[in-house]
Amino acid sequence: MAKKNAAKRSARTSKTTGRAGPRGRASLKPRTGQPGTVRADFNQPGKVAIERMPDPQRGIARALDRAIRGAVPGATSVVKWGNACYFLDGRAFASLIATRRGVNLALPGTKIADPNGLLEGTGKTMRHVKVADAVLARSDSVRALIVAAAAVGLDGM
Repeated sequence: MAKKNAAKRSARTSKTTGRAGPRGRASLKPRTGQPGTVRADFNQPGKVAIERMPDPQRGIARALDRAIRGAVPGATSVVKWGNACYFLDGRAFASLIATRRGVNLALPGTKIADPNGLLEGTGKTMRHVKVADAVLARSDSVRALIVAAAAVGLDGM
């Protein structure tokens, strides 16, 4: 009896994730983020992640993209973890993450001054600005944070 139960249990678990799929059936799709799997959009231009966002997040992200490129000449963007990530001289300094209410502009906020109190979060290295409209994306205070973040950057991304 123990052999039958073990056979049933192993037939229901996925080969790629080791977990049972819906209704106890094995899932044949590899889970994103699992070892050995790579997102189809990995290292594509950052515009790919921005254009995939729904409205109004897409409009906000486009405004942030223009602000970043205007404030930091020579910045490049690629898709990492499904988000548009910005680099200068091989060091990451910003990322755009869609949320339900807008776009989070993630920056190495623990290392930069924030005189206007826009940065939120408690991460070890990153903080974010919750951008709910394109007006904030074009503001001088966000531009100053972007310039400061590009000067500091993060290694290893």
